[in-house]
Amino acid sequence: MASRFLLALFLTGAAHAAELEGVELEDRVRVDGQEIQLNGIALRTRYQFFKVYVAGLYLPQKATSTPAVLGTHGAKRIVLVMVRDASAEQFVQSIDHGLRANNSEAELADVKAQVDALYAKIRRVGQAKVGMRIVLDFSPSTGGTTLSVDGAAQGAPMAGEAFYRTLLRIWLGEKPVQEDLKKALLGG
Repeated sequence: MASRFLLALFLTGAAHAAELEGVELEDRVRVDGQEIQLNGIALRTRYQFFKVYVAGLYLPQKATSTPAVLGTHGAKRIVLVMVRDASAEQFVQSIDHGLRANNSEAELADVKAQVDALYAKIRRVGQAKVGMRIVLDFSPSTGGTTLSVDGAAQGAPMAGEAFYRTLLRIWLGEKPVQEDLKKALLGG
């Protein structure tokens, strides 16, 4: 009887998670008191063979296009689980490249203070180690983006939903960091 219960519990848990490269992401999480669902999960690689992180995109409802994601109101989450070590500077350079490739100079100028704050937080964290869980949550009640590392918030939220949309374009923009990653995050 007990073994059937444990098996049922295991199978129920397995049905409520997505797994990629040994990284498991929950199907649903709560951000700012709102339940949001996993829209897609993807593997970020460099030069097609260096595995860097597993990414997950969470939204209030499923979205299959960048305009739909960017137009979504409510709580949102991007989670990056490292599968390779990276220095803070490598991480900052990667984000900076993605931001510049997918946002106009005017858009970047509007969120310069938030981008600078994000880079400072990343540098304070230091090296991103294998297994580290990096989360960027947008909370409608504060109107800000919180960076959390392994469950610990890294300072105050960075203001503005425009900033979060700017970040999302790194992975979902016209020139995403990786085309197949974009497709997978959009549920494809």
